[in-house]
Amino acid sequence: MSRTTAAIAASATVFALLLAGCSDDSSSAAPAAPAATTMPAPTYQVEATKAGMFVVSYRNAFPKLAQGRDDAAVAAVLNHSCSEIKAGKSEADTVATIKKAAKNGNTEATTEEATAVYQMSTLMC
Repeated sequence: MSRTTAAIAASATVFALLLAGCSDDSSSAAPAAPAATTMPAPTYQVEATKAGMFVVSYRNAFPKLAQGRDDAAVAAVLNHSCSEIKAGKSEADTVATIKKAAKNGNTEATTEEATAVYQMSTLMC
């Protein structure tokens, strides 16, 4: 239950930042290729500012999924989900892709976590 609450809080934070027009071009998040997964490279790259906001929210909401991953690897989760959304894939298909992209070693994203990432992604893509 606390993971879902954290994911909702992260989504609200991202939404608030987007509404406030928060921008920082010095973000260390760059377009990324997937790390620690065998997924193909995403077809869509989110701009660095939005990717940076996502990385911060993701790390706070899902520490086990983010542990040991650099910003580029975390941003790749967003890029994969945006690639699916832009391609017109269904929410269920996109959530399945997010679960694959978010996998970190033996730690897999729950459906609730992947759905929270999907909701954050729809705001950022």
